[in-house]
Amino acid sequence: MNYRYIILLIMMSSIFCSCEEEYPGEYSGNPYLFFPAGENATSIYVQKHYNNFYYYRDNTIDRDTVYIPLVTMAAIPENDLIVQLETFDSDTMSYPDRIDEDTENAVAGIHYVAFEDDEMYDNLVFHKGKMQDTIPLIILRDPSLKETTYRITFRLVDSENSIAADKTENRVVVYIADKVSKPSNWDAWYFGTYGDVKMDFMIRHSDLVWDKDDMQMVLDDDFLLAYYIYKFQEDLKNENELLGDDAPLREADGTVVSFDRVYY
Repeated sequence: MNYRYIILLIMMSSIFCSCEEEYPGEYSGNPYLFFPAGENATSIYVQKHYNNFYYYRDNTIDRDTVYIPLVTMAAIPENDLIVQLETFDSDTMSYPDRIDEDTENAVAGIHYVAFEDDEMYDNLVFHKGKMQDTIPLIILRDPSLKETTYRITFRLVDSENSIAADKTENRVVVYIADKVSKPSNWDAWYFGTYGDVKMDFMIRHSDLVWDKDDMQMVLDDDFLLAYYIYKFQEDLKNENELLGDDAPLREADGTVVSFDRVYY
């Protein structure tokens, strides 16, 4: 037997074995769950949602559902995952500027269905075989929403078969109201000083609800913007005529409603 040939084979085998790449083992623990960043978010710190019953134009609607996106990582679940949520007082957040300070903490059972309620038990599930799913938040149309905007702030916690990723940072806040509210992209140059009565007038005299999306659509279209400014000016003249001795249309503090441009 040629021993030099055998030695050569052993040396070649050791070279090939040493070149084999060692891959990490397959993850076998519970899947991690987290809330993905909301639109235009700069971090995963807060995912924001807004809901305003005022724009439904139907007083018989006394509840609604906000669907919150949820993502899994580390493993695609082979079984349905129980989603465990925990509400908290967002006044205690480490970055309070990320929360609208002109709102109040919502109350379970009054402004939304509590996560511990039987109605929510079968709904707080991340379904097997998915990498992204949604969970529902059922909000309630309490009369207090006509006076104040409330916020529901919550985070994930570990459940019996899922792990909450990034426990200290990953949050969701849902704002709910039943009243007119100023869109975040209100443009005073074109529409003048904001007022709740003015906003209500704009809704009544158009086919828009003038939320953030409607406002941006109009601001991005010069023709549409000019049309609505002219329409509101003319409609306001007509409404003031109809008001007679109660004219002109005013805000609650007495400010006269107008659509004159604001010059700085």
